[in-house]
Order: sequence, then C-alpha cells, then structure tokens
Amino acid sequence: MGTSQSNLSTLLSWREEYHRNLNSFFSGKKFYIFAGLAAYILIMLVRSWDNFSAPGLYVEDATHYFNLFYGGHQPLGSIFQHPNGYYNIYNNFIAFLAARADILLQPRIYQSMAIMLCVITVAAVSFSGLLQNRFVLLIAPLLLGLSGLNHIYYYITLTFQMYMVVLLLLVLLLWRWKLPFIVNLFFFVLLALLIWSGPYSVLTVPFCLTSLFFFKGRTWTNLGIIAVTVSYALSVEKSTIMLGNLFNTEILTLWFQTLITKVFFMEMKDSVNTEKIVLLLVIFLPLFFILRKEKLYLKTTALLFVIIISSFAPLFLSKKYLLYQTIYPCHIVIAQFFYLVFILYSADHILRKFSNNEMQIGSLFMLSVFAFILLDNIEHQEKYRTPIMKSIPAFLKAVKKAESTGLSDRHQYIVIITDGIKKAFKPVAVVGDRSKGSKRINKIFIPSRE
Repeated sequence: MGTSQSNLSTLLSWREEYHRNLNSFFSGKKFYIFAGLAAYILIMLVRSWDNFSAPGLYVEDATHYFNLFYGGHQPLGSIFQHPNGYYNIYNNFIAFLAARADILLQPRIYQSMAIMLCVITVAAVSFSGLLQNRFVLLIAPLLLGLSGLNHIYYYITLTFQMYMVVLLLLVLLLWRWKLPFIVNLFFFVLLALLIWSGPYSVLTVPFCLTSLFFFKGRTWTNLGIIAVTVSYALSVEKSTIMLGNLFNTEILTLWFQTLITKVFFMEMKDSVNTEKIVLLLVIFLPLFFILRKEKLYLKTTALLFVIIISSFAPLFLSKKYLLYQTIYPCHIVIAQFFYLVFILYSADHILRKFSNNEMQIGSLFMLSVFAFILLDNIEHQEKYRTPIMKSIPAFLKAVKKAESTGLSDRHQYIVIITDGIKKAFKPVAVVGDRSKGSKRINKIFIPSRE
C-alpha cells in the first residue's frame, strides 16, 4: 500500500513538474519564437508548393555543381574549385556529397539543403537575443522569410546559398549569448567556413571594425574574423576588384539611389526625389529621437547600417557591375534583409519603451507587417514563383536507366542532356567510363515538355 502511494505521489509530482514546465514554456518567449517559425514554414511551403514539389537544376546548379560532381568521381579537393575567381566551399561540399546519392534524389537534396539553410538563417535572428517583445518575435520569421529573401532561388537552388551563408554569418556575429570556451572555438570554426563560402563575406571586415569600436568583450573574436576574411579576400582573383570606383561619381550616385529605392522603399519605388528623402527623414528622425538615450540600440543600429550600406561594395567595387550592367535581387538581398532586421529591432525597442500600450502598438505593428508582406508578395512574385523545369524527371530517369546498362565495364559512356531555364545552364550527365580512351556511343537530348 505504501509503495502504491509513493508511486502515486511520484506520478503526481512528475505531472505537476511537467505542467509547470509547459506553462513556463507557453508563457515565455520560446512559444512566440516557435509559433512564428511554424507559421513562416507553413506559409512558405504553401506559397511555393508548385516549385517545391518539382525540384530542378536551376542556373549554376547545373553547370557548376551537378555537371561537375555527377557520378561521384571528383576527389574531395574539388570542393576548392573556384571558376568565378573566388572560393565557395559550402556549396561545393554539398554538391560533392549529393553526387554520392541516388541520381533521382540529387535535385531534391539541393533543394532540401537550400530550404534548411533559409529556415536556419531566419530562425537565427529570432534566437539571437536582439528581439525580446512577443509581437516582434511572432512576426519576425514571416517578415524576414517571406519578404527579406527576395527571390525563390534561395529556397530551391544550391547556387544561391552563396548569399545565404553570408546572411547567416552576419546574423551569428550579432548573437549575444555567452558561450563556453570550447563552444566558442567550434563557433569560430563555423564562422571561418562560412567566410570561405562566398565573396560577400568580406562584409565581416567593416562589421567587425565597427563592433570593435562600439562594443567590448569580443575583441579577439573580431580580430580573428578579420584575419580569416582578409586571407579569403587575398585568395580572390585581383581582376575582380575595382577600388577606384570609390571615386567614381556615377557609381556613388547609383549606390545612393539603390539604397533609397531598392532598400529603404523595398523596391516599391523606382526613382529618388526630394519628397521620398523627406519622408524617410520624417520616419527615421523621430524614431532616433525617441530612442536617443538607449545606447545599446544606437550602437546595434550602427552595426546594422554598416551592413546595409557596405553590402553593395562587392558589386560596385568590382567588375561585376560592369559585367551585368544591372542590379539583380541577389545583389540587394543582404541590404534588404538587414533593413528589415532594423525595422524589427526598432519596433522591439519602441514596444519595450511604451510597454503600457504594448497590446495596441504590438497589434498595429503586426497588422502593418502582414499588410506589407501581402503587398510585397503581390508586387514581387519572383519571391515565391519561377518556371518549373519540366524535363528534369525524364532526364533523371534516363540517367538512372543508363547507369544500369554496364557502360563502365565496356569502357563506354553516353552523354545525357536537357534544357535549363536559360540556354547557358544545361544539366549534363556523362554516364559510364570517364577514363581516357573510353568510347562515347550516344548523346541523348531530353526535350522540355509543356
């Protein structure tokens, strides 16, 4: 009888502890973080289901990754290949691993890794410690994930992870958690890997220099990040860098116009005039006046604006703009993403300052953000939709079938090819024996189907 009562007492104690923990969870910030992330993931999947359900090999996913790594013949050292003049280790490593999987799964692996990195990057802002208010934590993933990422290619291609790794890198540098030494060591290694995975990582230099000026406590980490970034920058082909553009009036004017139209007005306007500049001042100046005594806010805002403004340097201070003669979504994603982080961060501080009116201000802010996201997605459908590569399933099945015909044993190979979204990016699979002296017996073209 005593044992039974003891067991019952233990059970009741466990249940009480469980409910206490559950209540603590749902009354704390984690609930709002996970609720916001869940809503973001659900809406994101529904919004772009047509593309998510039909993985493809878009843009350089074909030429730089699939075509090179297909068959698993490349050595590990191939992850250091840099056809564009800069190293991109993360993307190459994912393609290297994906090439070891079944051919039918490889485009899905590319896409799954892309979705995962996007979600991790958005979640990293919520867990950074920058945002504290429940309304802001709830809406942040939707704003950053549905509007901050300005093209669906971030979600469905391996190529565009070159920009995602830098977004994640900069978000992680904003984290305020105190970590044990060994965790900090692994954290630094992760940051170094991200730095060596895309040319936009050079933005860590102005970020860390500003951080050294405003903040104490991370001096050695900032200096280490600068050292790693400089070593990466020195590995980039010098012909891509044009620092003289800093004194080019046309480039500087374009830089300013791009900030106003494509960042501060989120591509809702296409020209700059006095009225637009005055409107921005009417919004920003009262905001900074209200929060003028909050030093942490002002210092962190300075960091965010350093990222926003300097994010155009890799485009305007290199030969890339001369090459493209236009500004693509990928060139402005970092600025737009961190501009929206700034909006969220500012709203968070306003809500904390006027906590007596939190419900009214918070509800109004959430409704305003919902309205913006809806308008933004109607205006910019490229954020969630792109033509489906309808020939990819037939292409993959043809490659799979050819793999089982024993071509390697006969020292033969065939080439299977299909159209890409653009003519320059055609998926090509060389199936069979790739050694010198092998014989090509066929070339098969898989046409796009309507």
